[in-house]
Amino acid sequence: MGEMRRDAQISETMQSLRRIFKALHDYSQEVSNTFGITGPQLWALKIVSQHPGLALGELSRKMYLHPSTVTGVIDRLESKGYVVRDRDSTDRRVVKVNLTRAGQDLVAKAPNPIQGKMIYGLMKLSEDELNIIYESVKKLAEIAEVENVKVTFFFDQE
Repeated sequence: MGEMRRDAQISETMQSLRRIFKALHDYSQEVSNTFGITGPQLWALKIVSQHPGLALGELSRKMYLHPSTVTGVIDRLESKGYVVRDRDSTDRRVVKVNLTRAGQDLVAKAPNPIQGKMIYGLMKLSEDELNIIYESVKKLAEIAEVENVKVTFFFDQE
């Protein structure tokens, strides 16, 4: 009986991971095909739309991404005309990001980013629930021998 339960748990764990990967991949494809931008670019636009004039460093914290990754995302969005960068009037080292009219229009039409849904869901968990998921996912990365693989973002080259 214990072996069947263990097999069922392994099977359902693998199925759940496949569902998550498929949803992330499908979302990235849909955003790319429909709007011509990547999932991370849309996510950045959504966050900036909620926090106009957000500093780049704060944007990277809200996205849980390295600042250099976010700078690359913003570079591409700026070249497409969706955002502008402005220097802070009191501290010229601080770069703030705002949406252009085209960026606002895109955000109004686009779906909510799946990465944001996941982070929001994780933020709502109790400390114990979050710790269980953290330890479990960390262990999965060790099992797959990928804990040292350099990553940027789901299904993107950002």
